[in-house]
Amino acid sequence: MKITSVDVRAVAVPRPMPASLPDSLRAALSVPLAAVVVRVGTDAGIEGVGHTLTLNPEFHGSLCKITEELGQLLIGLDPRQPEQIVARMYYPANWIGPGGLLNIAGAALDIAVWDIIGKDYGQPIWRLLGGASNAAPVYDSGSLLAEDLDALQRAAEASVKAGYKAMKMRPGNDRFGPVADVVRRVRAVRDAIGPDIALMYDINQTWSPSRAISMGRALEDLDLHWIEDPTLMHDIDGQAEIAAALSTPICSGEYHYDAPSLLRLLKARAVDILMVDLLRVGGITQFRKVAALAEAFGIQIASHIIPEVYAHCIAGIPNGQIVEGMPWTEDLFLERPALKDGQLVLTEAPGHGLVLDEQFIKKNLVS
Repeated sequence: MKITSVDVRAVAVPRPMPASLPDSLRAALSVPLAAVVVRVGTDAGIEGVGHTLTLNPEFHGSLCKITEELGQLLIGLDPRQPEQIVARMYYPANWIGPGGLLNIAGAALDIAVWDIIGKDYGQPIWRLLGGASNAAPVYDSGSLLAEDLDALQRAAEASVKAGYKAMKMRPGNDRFGPVADVVRRVRAVRDAIGPDIALMYDINQTWSPSRAISMGRALEDLDLHWIEDPTLMHDIDGQAEIAAALSTPICSGEYHYDAPSLLRLLKARAVDILMVDLLRVGGITQFRKVAALAEAFGIQIASHIIPEVYAHCIAGIPNGQIVEGMPWTEDLFLERPALKDGQLVLTEAPGHGLVLDEQFIKKNLVS
């Protein structure tokens, strides 16, 4: 089998606007996501679909162009040899990488390649990656944004009612405020959802190690499932200090682009749970190597965005913990994994099982 064509389309995806979204964030989040959708054709008549995105619309054209250029490098290659595909995309391109747009663009093509592999063998990706499970726990990542405590509690209750057994919140105006304000806001959510729902807290790299430690200790009785990205991503020593000081698990890794940088987090004991961004790491082929590294350290993997594909990765591996339920790109597809009892349930459909919503794509196509 040989790759014969690569079709690349730029799509502006409107962001979901949760009911709890405060007016202060509405304007910023009204800017569409810059997505790129690829269709990889073969001489066997099997087509693979992949996608990627950036939150920076000013680089939409750049992301689309590099995806096209990488795609042309794959013409004539066998898609059933993903390591050969990765080598063709990433290693000759070291003048513009590693990481950055190179990985984010290549990820879309790698996902499409795995879709082809699954369709060729008649197997879903979750089974090709090991088949640890056909379902992955998922948490609601995009609903708890309100500043008002009553609105925040209503959003949390709605998330539980929708079927989630885990959810994530972020600091509001209290990000740099008094400790008591942070505790009050987190306690409001815990009171709304009760003790049996997992609650994560994402700092997005904005605290110093000393503040993260003091805040983490103040929050310990609220039983957080994890504190995420408490300090700057490159301050591995600082994060290791935080992880050693707190009983609450530390989750981090989404900002890192390759296996060696994620290995540094693992070796420094700076994470209790490793969050891997499938796009930044370069796709499924590279993800499985990182997952194996983490398993050697006894560390579980949490996903970052694109849950419609990432659910296969978390379900397939033995140390997959949970999927981030961020609905940014799900409108690109039909036949998405179903949420049942707190999990994304995957089917026996070969590949990733997603079907492009051509009507949605046509409506939001960027010329």
